[in-house]
Amino acid sequence: MKTKILITLCGWHFIIDRLGEQTCKSIWQALVNNLQKTSHVTVLEDNFMQAELWFESNQFDDSDDAAHHISQRLCNELNQLVDTSLVRCSDIQVSAQTVPHASSSHEVMRANKNCVMKTLYSDSATELNDILSNNRLEPYWQSIQHVQSEGLFGYEALIRGPFDSSLHRADKLFDAALANGQQDEVELHALQTHLNTHTAVCSTQKPCMLTVNISPKLLFSEHVTHLLHNHAFPEYICLELTEHVPVNDWASLQEKMTSLRQLGYQIWLDDVGCGFFELETINIAKPDVAKLCITIISQLPNNQHIISELKKVIQAVHQYGGKVLAEGIEHENQLSIAKSIGVDLAQGYFFDKPSPVKIPD
Repeated sequence: MKTKILITLCGWHFIIDRLGEQTCKSIWQALVNNLQKTSHVTVLEDNFMQAELWFESNQFDDSDDAAHHISQRLCNELNQLVDTSLVRCSDIQVSAQTVPHASSSHEVMRANKNCVMKTLYSDSATELNDILSNNRLEPYWQSIQHVQSEGLFGYEALIRGPFDSSLHRADKLFDAALANGQQDEVELHALQTHLNTHTAVCSTQKPCMLTVNISPKLLFSEHVTHLLHNHAFPEYICLELTEHVPVNDWASLQEKMTSLRQLGYQIWLDDVGCGFFELETINIAKPDVAKLCITIISQLPNNQHIISELKKVIQAVHQYGGKVLAEGIEHENQLSIAKSIGVDLAQGYFFDKPSPVKIPD
């Protein structure tokens, strides 16, 4: 008798963040195709962005057996298609549950997304609330360097949980936020932490440029508006919008970006290239800086096709007066190629790793 099974890949959204949407689509499609060809299953529905796969099969004894099988298949696809230094199989946890035959896909798909995360992070609510209520988020900075000339441009702001917490790692922190329905709250607390840290540094030392990640939708939050309108050093803050987040109303977003630029903020576009060089998005947003995602940079200097495509992106950005940043520079030859094709800024382990910010007394 065939069993209906719902598979959920926890942590998938962070893999998309790290590898880019196009790369992850390739991995996902390879997984689905491989599963149908070799595992005697019938895929009823799959949802790439939610990382949910609903199928029926008589091959598995139970849902745990199915989860183990999917984990192995996924690991094979990751190892074949992706540099293992970028993502490990352990970064994604596979959860499976059997589905009653009377249920439709729409009753089980996407309706129960958070329950798997709640199971994995069942004890995280108290710890997460303690971190937020006591302002225990830890700011980390990583340097951003000029490429065409030597010198420091500024820093990217990153967030961590307390060092002694199980939520210290960023992926654990945001997975716990997802499990408890507090994604926006964590992002707001992170923004406030970054702005407070930046104020403290700029007030006691020479002001420095700092880039801060923010979801486009949060730009319309009254809380965010209040924080940004009251920050003392807006001309030293670059707001990074995550490129792969769907934007349905560009007109409103462009109006918001214009008002923020009038206050002195720069608008950056994060992870350009992870949707495979969407020049249309760049032309619409016209970011002050377009950040090339780490997956693209990891293929330098050996992939000539990537280099050719990068030149087109750089030319398009430079044409309207913007700049391009290469993220994930790890080797000198990557930096050399980036410089030769006109990249303006760079960051990565070749220069330094993210480190805790020493806030002046």
